[in-house]
Amino acid sequence: MKSKFPGYFKLTDKEINELWKNALFTLDANILLNLYRYSDETREEFLKILNKLKKRIWIPHQSAQEFFNNRLGVISQQEKSYEETISSLKLIEKEFHNSRQHPFLSDKLLKKFTSLNEEICKQLEENKGFHNNRITEDDILAKIESLFDKKVGNEFTEEELQEICTEGELRFNNKVPPGYKDSSKNDGTTLNSRKFGDFIVWKQIIQKSKDLKQGVILLTDDRKEDWWVRFKGKTISPRPELIKEFQLEAEQSFHMYQSDRFLEFARDFLNEKVDEKAIEEIRELRRLDERRRIMHLRKEEEFMKYRQVRESLMKERISLDEELNYLHERKSHLKNSIDEQYLILDNSDPAEFDERQLSRLKHELKMFESKSDEIRMRLMSLKEREHKERIIRNKTMHNNLYS
Repeated sequence: MKSKFPGYFKLTDKEINELWKNALFTLDANILLNLYRYSDETREEFLKILNKLKKRIWIPHQSAQEFFNNRLGVISQQEKSYEETISSLKLIEKEFHNSRQHPFLSDKLLKKFTSLNEEICKQLEENKGFHNNRITEDDILAKIESLFDKKVGNEFTEEELQEICTEGELRFNNKVPPGYKDSSKNDGTTLNSRKFGDFIVWKQIIQKSKDLKQGVILLTDDRKEDWWVRFKGKTISPRPELIKEFQLEAEQSFHMYQSDRFLEFARDFLNEKVDEKAIEEIRELRRLDERRRIMHLRKEEEFMKYRQVRESLMKERISLDEELNYLHERKSHLKNSIDEQYLILDNSDPAEFDERQLSRLKHELKMFESKSDEIRMRLMSLKEREHKERIIRNKTMHNNLYS
């Protein structure tokens, strides 16, 4: 059974040992980008392990390209994180200084807190400046360049990329991993490499394995379901389809690790000391990213609900406006007809005057006026509902930012 369904079975200790002894370790862009998000100590721990594997590490060209495309953005995000933390600390201090507001602190303790807070903010400002200097003087990039010198794959040709993107469209339509979760992405180019980025990485990894006749361990912090089997919020294993395809195409073994699991296994298989604090920091970062991802999905869901309600209210309002305009035209026509009847009567031409017609016209006018009043009330009610929906939406979006 295992030969037919290899992706559904856990690797044996012997198979894992074999991979760690001989496999090529390849990195996704997010592994390198996360080096900018780690503390200095955790970053050094991670780079130390990669150096131990220096002869067997490699980056697909697409991963390297995505790293450079996103590097400055990640540096900027880290600068923003420092600014947000400093602002939060200053806000807390300001609240404690407000003697009319709970909770209270004694003057002695408040002075200690203020002094410590100033010291913390000062260090955060220094760290922010140091981190921001990496835009032009990047010590992390220098270490990455040294580590992966002559260890970056070749770029696909234009024809190869065109074939891959055509194949990617068919795979995405059928939810064949990897990459279909990025199907909505668009970079504005003809080939749209951003949309097919993961699939291009996958193809380059398979090609490298075929060339070297070597198994592959992929390190990625991508947690989407088009790479991993996820169950009840937990990452279980690589997608079985990936393992099967890799074995069919490259005739080699394939496995994947996220950063923390990679360090844990490296500690065992490389007999290398790894600080547990580094592993826990990486896990905490992943938990933070997961909370942000859920928050983002929640915001998207709330916005879609709001947009649907808004569109429904707008359609109803347009329909009522059109009906009100029609009633206005009909009332105008009826008033003209009534005036004509009165004009006939004023001209003392009883033979042309039709009292029943006048009564009918007045009755219709009254009905249309009543209907117009009803629609105007409904329009007022719609405006109130639209206003309430905007308030609810703004409040929900604001709360989601801090939940």
